[in-house]
Amino acid sequence: MSGLASFFSPTGSASSSQPITPAPLRPHEYPFTAAERGSVIILFGGLTWKHERLITALLSGSGYLCQRLPETDRTAHEIGKEFCSSGLCNPVYFTVGSLIRFLEEKHREGIARDRIVERYVYFTAACGGPCRFGMYETEFRTALNAAGYEGFRVLSFSQDRGIRAETGHTGLQFSVDFGMHALQSFVLGDLLNIVERRIRPFENSPGTATRAVAAAADRIGQQIEHGENFEFGNCLPGWLRPQEHSFWYRIPNTLGKLVFHLRGIPMQPALAEAAAEFNSLEVDWLRPKPVVKIIGEFWAQMTESDGNFRMLDFLEKEGVEVSIEPISTWLLYLLYQRKEQARYRLTIDAHEAPWSHPVKALKARATKRASMLAFELGTKIYLRYFYKLARMLKVSNCSLPPQPLLAELASPYFNTRLRGGEGHLEVGKTLYYQRRQKICHLVLALKPFGCLPSVQSDAVQAALVERFPEVNFLSVETSADGAIHAYSRVQMALAEARTKTETEFELTLGKVRHSLAEIRAYVALHRELRDPLLRIPPHPGIISTASNFLLYADETMSANMSELAGANARQNTRGNTTRLESIESPQEMKS
Repeated sequence: MSGLASFFSPTGSASSSQPITPAPLRPHEYPFTAAERGSVIILFGGLTWKHERLITALLSGSGYLCQRLPETDRTAHEIGKEFCSSGLCNPVYFTVGSLIRFLEEKHREGIARDRIVERYVYFTAACGGPCRFGMYETEFRTALNAAGYEGFRVLSFSQDRGIRAETGHTGLQFSVDFGMHALQSFVLGDLLNIVERRIRPFENSPGTATRAVAAAADRIGQQIEHGENFEFGNCLPGWLRPQEHSFWYRIPNTLGKLVFHLRGIPMQPALAEAAAEFNSLEVDWLRPKPVVKIIGEFWAQMTESDGNFRMLDFLEKEGVEVSIEPISTWLLYLLYQRKEQARYRLTIDAHEAPWSHPVKALKARATKRASMLAFELGTKIYLRYFYKLARMLKVSNCSLPPQPLLAELASPYFNTRLRGGEGHLEVGKTLYYQRRQKICHLVLALKPFGCLPSVQSDAVQAALVERFPEVNFLSVETSADGAIHAYSRVQMALAEARTKTETEFELTLGKVRHSLAEIRAYVALHRELRDPLLRIPPHPGIISTASNFLLYADETMSANMSELAGANARQNTRGNTTRLESIESPQEMKS
C-alpha cells in the first residue's frame, strides 16, 4: 500500500502532507459586454472566403466590429504546435496559429498586449461530443495565455448548446433578423461555393468564375449589411401601433420578419444581378473530366488552405471536376441527430415514466414529441429556404442528400447513434454517392492526421470497398507535411477515374445521333448552351458533366431539327394549297 500511496503522492512520498492543488478548468476571462460592441473587434476564420465575406456583412450589419483572419498556412501550423499540446488534430494547430500570428503582428505594430486583449475577441465553434474538437476551446485559451495574451476572450458557438452564456458575454445580442441573416449567410455561401467549383473546370477564360463569384458575394453582402428589414410598426398608423415591448407587437413583428425573410423578398434584386453576372460567362461543357466527391472531417474537407494541402485546387489542376459538400449538409445532420435523440428518449421514457403515473408519463412523452416535431419542422424550413434561394440564384444540380436515407444506408455497417466528427455521414455519403445515386467517379475523404471518428469510418470504408467493387474510395490524412505523398496517392486513384470518364464519354458518343463536330458547331451557334448556370439533366448511368451534356445537346439538336422539319413541311403544304387554289380559280379555268 505504501508503494501505491507514494505513486499517487505529488512528491513521490507517502508521508508528504502537501495538499494537491487542482489546476483551473479554464483561465480567467473577462466578459464581452454590450457597452464594448462599438470598440471591440470580433475575429473569426476557418470557413471558405465566400462564407466569411457574408459573415462579415452579417456582423457589420448587426452593429459589431469584425475582421476575418488571414488564410492559414504551414507557418501558422508551426506556431500552433509551439503553443498547443501535442497529439491534437491539425485544425486546432492551424486555427490557433493563425490567431496568434495575427495578434503578434498587431503587437509588432506597437499595440501593447494588454491593449490587444481589451480590443479583440475571437469567435469560434465548440463541441461537447466525444471528439478532440471538444478540446479546441480550452486549447485556444491555454495557447493564448502561453503566448502572452492572458485573459484573451474566446466566444464559442456550441453545436450542442448554441452560444455559451455562462461567462456573461452580454455583448452578443441575437434577434430574428440576425438569425435569418445568419441562415442566409450559410446557405448563400454554400451556393456560391457550388457555383465556383461547378464553373471553374469548364470556364473558357481562367479566373473569370472566381471574379464573378467574388463580385456576387460583395453584392449579396451589401444587401445583408445594409438592406431594410420588416418592422410591424411601419405597417400600422401611429394611433393603432402597440407599444414595441408589448405582446401584441412582439408576436406579429416576429412572425412578419420570419415570413419576410423566408419568402426571399430582400434578396431578390441581389440574387438576380448575381445570376445575370454568372450568365455573362461562357463555358465549354464538352470537356470530359472525372467527378471527385469530397467528404471527410468537417474542417479538412472545407478549408481552401494548407490545412488540406490545397487539395481542391490541386484536383482542378489535374483536370478534375470537384464536387464539394455544403455546410448545409452538416447543419441538417445536427438537426437529424437531435431529432433521433428525442426519438430514442421516448423508448427510455416508456420504462422511466410508465402510464401508472399518467401525468408524469404524458408530460415526458409530450416533451420528446414536441422536440421531434420542432427539429423536423426546422429541417423542412431549412431545405425549403435552401432550394428557394438556389432557384433565385438560378443554381441547379445542388440537391442535398436526405439525412434519413444517409442513416439508412450507413446503419448496417455503422452505428448511427455514435457521435463525434461526422458520425455515420462518411459511410452514408460513400454509399449514397457511388451506389445509390452514382454521381461521382471517386469519393475522396479528407481528414486530419489521427482523426479518431474518421479512423472508425475508414475501417468500415475498407470493408465496403471489398464488398462493393464499384465503390472507388480514397482516404487521405492531411498532416502538415506529407503533401507530396498525398498528391501521389490521389494521382494514382485518379488514373482509374480518368479511364472510367474517357470510356463513358466514348460510349456516350457512340449512342448519339450527331457527331462531336456537329454538336460543337451547334453549341457555337446557340449561346444558351454555353451558359454556366445551364441545367444539364442527369441520365441514368452517366456520371461526367461532359457525357450528360453530350446527350442533352444531341436531344436538343434532334428536337429542334424535327421542329424545323415540321415547320418546313407545314410551310410547303400551305404553299401547295395556295397554288392549287390559284390554279382552280375561274380565270385560270377559262384559260
